[in-house]
Amino acid sequence: MKALIFKGKDKIEWTETMEPVIIEPTDIIVKIEGFTFSHADYRPYLGQDDSVAPDTIMGHEGVGVITAVGGSVINLQVGDRVAIGCIIHCNICQWCLRKAFAKCVNGGFILGTKINGTHAEFVRIPYGDNSVIKISSAMNLADALMLSDVLPTGYENVIKKVDFQNINNIAIIGDGPIGLGILLLINKYNKEVDVYGHHSKKLDYFEKLGAHKGYNSTKTSFDIKYDLVIECVGNDRGTFEQAQQMVNFNGTIITIGVFNKSVVFNLQQLWYQNITVHTGILNVYTLDELVAKIETKEISPMQLVTKAFNKNQVLQAYEAFMDKDMFKVMVKL
Repeated sequence: MKALIFKGKDKIEWTETMEPVIIEPTDIIVKIEGFTFSHADYRPYLGQDDSVAPDTIMGHEGVGVITAVGGSVINLQVGDRVAIGCIIHCNICQWCLRKAFAKCVNGGFILGTKINGTHAEFVRIPYGDNSVIKISSAMNLADALMLSDVLPTGYENVIKKVDFQNINNIAIIGDGPIGLGILLLINKYNKEVDVYGHHSKKLDYFEKLGAHKGYNSTKTSFDIKYDLVIECVGNDRGTFEQAQQMVNFNGTIITIGVFNKSVVFNLQQLWYQNITVHTGILNVYTLDELVAKIETKEISPMQLVTKAFNKNQVLQAYEAFMDKDMFKVMVKL
């Protein structure tokens, strides 16, 4: 089979390699129909994550059809079409029993990092009964691919945590795919949503899909106060400080962006604001709910896909995702 293999900093190859086989009785093998890229895929390539060993197949997002199942798999069979969740979980460890699947002692965020991932023609998925969701053959591939990561990230960290009845206005900091997915999910609540980012084409697209206004973060003073501020950038870029500046009295900050450095938390000021702060690790426990929302046309996550490529254009697709005007890039095999 062909796979996108990490070879070290600044080196990847779309090349032939061995097909995966069943190792544990809870495994399944999935023939990949299509996959997408995430910014997490780029950290090893850019030299920002040295935990991924060379010769690892990349990727944690994908959709496909099951071609083999282990002897202990109960709820799946060969021929089932599935969306692969980005978090592998055993459902029996202390963390899984609390639905903290990202902390699973036997899994977690391991696809494309600790074990071979989804950017291949076939992939082995441990704990198959728990780590994928069955979908219909009629579901659009672009819709289905958003189930792996970007859609549950917004749904679990915003929709499942917020009482929208008491919220008048919302700010999304970050004009990437996570922010856009959140916008699609909260449009149904008919709230005024502003988006802060750096890319004019992306901000225009947010407005097209329902945002009240897109603001260039380099040209605004962050004077507007919001009942809910959703930070989707992370790292040491000042966005968490911006969120603190923008949150209203009795407001809520949700930070979904991944931070690898310390940031300032102005508790001496915010204590008097009576705010709530949520952080947002993804556990992928809501895929059944999201499948239903796609099937009933409540949401159309295919709008997150900026461009599609075929199996002969994998390296071009990988490079295209680095373009700042892209949201999600899809490869159809």
